Amino acid sequence: PPSIRREEVFSYDTSKYDLRGAITRLLSRLDPNIVGSFPTTPWELEDFVVPPRSLNLSTYGGQCTEAQQYLSEAIESDEEFIRLFDEFVTQFILPHLKSRLAAEGVISADKECWFFFQRPPTIRLQPGPAKPYVKPHKDADYGHQHGELNYWVPLTDRQKTKVDLWCETEEGLGDYHCLPAEFGQIYSFHGSSCRHYVPSNPTPNTRVSFDFRVGVEGFFDPTWQMNGTSHDHSRRHFKL
Repeated sequence: PPSIRREEVFSYDTSKYDLRGAITRLLSRLDPNIVGSFPTTPWELEDFVVPPRSLNLSTYGGQCTEAQQYLSEAIESDEEFIRLFDEFVTQFILPHLKSRLAAEGVISADKECWFFFQRPPTIRLQPGPAKPYVKPHKDADYGHQHGELNYWVPLTDRQKTKVDLWCETEEGLGDYHCLPAEFGQIYSFHGSSCRHYVPSNPTPNTRVSFDFRVGVEGFFDPTWQMNGTSHDHSRRHFKL
């Protein structure tokens, strides 16, 4: 429904769901020559340093693809983060989404509904200063279906990185505007239809965020075969 596809910002309890801390600890355990390292203590995500080779493709002598694969596998196997992420989604995100759907008369609040959420989420590391940026795109271009919502969760201070997600209000409008989410806030938007992008990071700090998608029963087909990409995200099915 249009009202659900419309972008929304809301806050969560960062002490109950210490996602920043979990990602910080995860990064500290990884190979510094592949993903990066913290130059000083105490560890701050904005200070995380990514090796130059991990920022370039193999065509240019880099290891970007390998580093991304290494990080993805590390996230999927990290019990602490996955447990916390599951709690975050099933105890907070899905009840919030269900209440929105019920308020719009899409589903009944007293009946169970299946949700299909991406698991693990995608972690984004964007060090600076650097020119690379994520070009405007909509997720349908990469094979995603329309029956899902995107959730964007920043883990760093936007005042330190000067980077926000930019998105159009409706499909094809091109009215890009920033989604100024602070740490402790979440943005949901319909990324399958609305083009969005992330500009380059002009600061010496690293931006860290994660994002994931949630499909809703009746709108999302869990048997969907993605076209246009060689990799699909795994999903957890959850009834609420």
